Amino acid sequence: MSDVCTSEAAGAIRAIDKHSVHQICSGQVVLSLATAVKELVENSIDAGATNVDVKLKDSGAEQIEVSDNGRGVEEANFEGLTLKHHTSKLRDFSDLIHVETFGFRGEALSSLCALSDLSVITCHESSQVGTKLVFDHQGHLVQRSPCPRQPGTTVTLQQLFYTLPVRHKEFQRNIKKEYAKMIHVLQAYCIISTGVRITCSNQNGQGKRSTVLSTSGSHTMRENIGAIFGPKQLQSLLPFQQVSPAENIMEEYGLKDGDLPKPLFSITGFVSTVDHGVGRSVSDRQFFFINSRPCDPIKVSKLTNEVYHMYNRHQYPFVALNIAVASDCVDVNVTPDKRQVFLQEEKLLLAILKSSLITMYEAGVNKISLNYTPAPIVASASKDVLFSGDNKAEPVENNQPATPSLKSAMNLAALKAAFSNKNSAPSGNLAASMKRLLDQQRQRAGEKLHYRRFRAKINPGENQSAEDELRREISKEMFKEMEIIGQFNLGFIITKLNSDIFMIDQHATDEKYNFEMLQQHTVLQGQKLIVPQPLHLTAVSENVLIENLEIFRRNGFEFLIDEDAQVMERVKLVSLPTSKNWTFGPADIEELIFMLSDSPGVMCHPSRVRQMFASRACRKSVMIGTALSVSEMKKLVIHMGEIKHPWNCPHGRPTMRHLANLEIISQD
Repeated sequence: MSDVCTSEAAGAIRAIDKHSVHQICSGQVVLSLATAVKELVENSIDAGATNVDVKLKDSGAEQIEVSDNGRGVEEANFEGLTLKHHTSKLRDFSDLIHVETFGFRGEALSSLCALSDLSVITCHESSQVGTKLVFDHQGHLVQRSPCPRQPGTTVTLQQLFYTLPVRHKEFQRNIKKEYAKMIHVLQAYCIISTGVRITCSNQNGQGKRSTVLSTSGSHTMRENIGAIFGPKQLQSLLPFQQVSPAENIMEEYGLKDGDLPKPLFSITGFVSTVDHGVGRSVSDRQFFFINSRPCDPIKVSKLTNEVYHMYNRHQYPFVALNIAVASDCVDVNVTPDKRQVFLQEEKLLLAILKSSLITMYEAGVNKISLNYTPAPIVASASKDVLFSGDNKAEPVENNQPATPSLKSAMNLAALKAAFSNKNSAPSGNLAASMKRLLDQQRQRAGEKLHYRRFRAKINPGENQSAEDELRREISKEMFKEMEIIGQFNLGFIITKLNSDIFMIDQHATDEKYNFEMLQQHTVLQGQKLIVPQPLHLTAVSENVLIENLEIFRRNGFEFLIDEDAQVMERVKLVSLPTSKNWTFGPADIEELIFMLSDSPGVMCHPSRVRQMFASRACRKSVMIGTALSVSEMKKLVIHMGEIKHPWNCPHGRPTMRHLANLEIISQD
């Protein structure tokens, strides 16, 4: 009888205990190192601080400390400081409409208590002496003692996430990536917080504490940008100039003059010029703000990059834009980190942004930009377009003989006609084989296929679907099993796997194989510089470089490191890679730093090194117009099974497409 009662009790619906609820919810509020530091910095700025100092130990894995010179905490608020949903910012829900502070929900300190050991030293501006406060994981004050301190507050976190073992292990494992993301978030607050001096430093083990970034409390966004990224970045920036949306752009967004509200948005800030070389190779310096709150407006970010690429398609702009809008037209209470927002009249904002950027950029370039040429979509007389990758056509390199586009070649009727035409193939045999195969399959015309494996059309718009099908249905081992049917038009290999017929671009597939081999095995040789060259990297970039010196060496870069020098002066370039007509420099170093920030310790190459490898691979690969023997074709096909990504060449052209299944070809 007791067993039955126990079973029934276990299945009953009951309230979760408060401690578990607190831990569950806290883990959803504070997601990362960046979130923890963000919340503490926001509290400091909300408290009127003009000086905020962030100190980390072991990149934040061991300890996080944020000190400020703000108003401090009154003694009457000690007990409620870290309790769930206790805040001085709101009284009822309607206050959310007009909230002007960074924090307002009373979740940050409470959640941090649940995820770490939290203590506070604070001195209110009206107090004579400070107080040290220690809290338990439920946010309850368990210890208080006098402590000397100037007015302001210091919050210290020990062992973030240690109360969630799985999260803590993952956090420790990815600490370098977490640290890099935190720095990017902190840079946003440094840019927008005029009149506030923000510094961040880190100490690894018992080593020397090094400054990561620092601003001087300047009263303009431009000066803050210079303090973080150096004077060189300032030289390439344009002040944002807002204009009314153009008529054609209003039509694009479905807007009419009569529907437009009174001036709703005011956009200020800076963007890169479109001059080639002054942009970024990656989108690592893009910051957006709504009413001075750092956020991630996806559509705004996407549009900014799209317009920039109309004039400079190979780089990304530096962006720091603050969008001012009436508080009752924006909802910042969407996600716990408040980085996603809802805006009224978002289409109007996009129309203003697009018109303004185009007006700014048109003023500085010719009407037809030399940096932007539309991708061709049909073959020209001198250069042929093979497959089209990502809707961008790639011309065949090295003046190879023109061939019909693969799209037209894939027409089955054209293929059959080509094989029956003696002028279209090297011999009448690599045609007789196809006819024999067709005849064999026609005998099974009455049978139905239970499963059709390939459905994607051979069309630039369905490249992704076709590639997904091939990746799903073709394993690397299958390339060895493919039967060589013949060579089509001296450019494509026709293969058969069971009942499926495939066409393989002989140049593209050989190019991809050679490219991956170069990527894996080439160590670039560096050319020594006569005089070491200062790089003026930000502190976090310097740290990433120093921690990944071997990867830079394999890319041909060598450096002189002075740990005792000032931030932005610790690293000097002493050797850089050179290869015939290819030269490399600081822009490639910055791109590699960005890649390593996201994947520390993982071997990678900057895009221009990849372009060099792609160019080399192209030159050494079998050309269009080259007649191949069966053994040569078989070798190329087998190579496809020996590389990581056999589905497209380095330039984006697909290497292979499914032609037809012989069992469903009509007798006609």
